[in-house]
Amino acid sequence: MIGLEDLHSIGERTKRKRGKQASKKQRKANRQASKWAFAELQGVIAYKASLAGSMTVRVDAYHTSQMCPVCGYTGKDNRPAHGLLFVCQNCHFTLHADLVGARNIALRTLLIRQDWMSTGSLSVSLDGSDAETKAAQRQRYAELRWSPGPSPLSSDMG
Repeated sequence: MIGLEDLHSIGERTKRKRGKQASKKQRKANRQASKWAFAELQGVIAYKASLAGSMTVRVDAYHTSQMCPVCGYTGKDNRPAHGLLFVCQNCHFTLHADLVGARNIALRTLLIRQDWMSTGSLSVSLDGSDAETKAAQRQRYAELRWSPGPSPLSSDMG
């Protein structure tokens, strides 16, 4: 199972200067960003996964780069100056922000897989607008933890 961050509407979420406020360089960057086809990329990954006998799922991207994968603390202050460094203000875990986001996506994918294995169906619905459903889902995300130690399987191997 391959977890992909739900990137629908990412174009609307990016802050861009427009019109007379934008420099020539900014307008060129806007054109380049508009050409990026996230849906096409996810479609190709889904196609290749199905050829390999796997599947893809979209996971909620909510606070993936602000939530600590070790202790679960979430806050904007975990990303000083919105930079590439992630520093948890609770447990002081430090890592590149993109890797933190990837770990959180992996944890959420494993949660979906666990639900699928126990129920036999994928019950993930990112398109639902029910606030209580989203709150319950995000509460489950907050309970996920990334263990920095060796996996339990490695100790059994030898």
